[in-house]
Amino acid sequence: MPDTKAGRERKGRNKRTQLQQELYEEEIDALDSDEDLPEFEPERDRPFVADELPGEE
Repeated sequence: MPDTKAGRERKGRNKRTQLQQELYEEEIDALDSDEDLPEFEPERDRPFVADELPGEE
C-alpha cells in the first residue's frame, strides 16, 4: 500500500483517539482506587499550614 498524506493523517487521528481512550481508562481506574483509601483526618495537635497566614495577627 502506498504511503499517502491522507493515510498518515488518518493514522495520526486513530493514534490520538487510542491514546485518549487509554488516558480515560487510567483516570477511571485511579478514581476507583481512591475509594479504597481511608478518610483523611488531620492531626489534632498540628494546625493546618493554611491557618497560619503570614501578616495576619
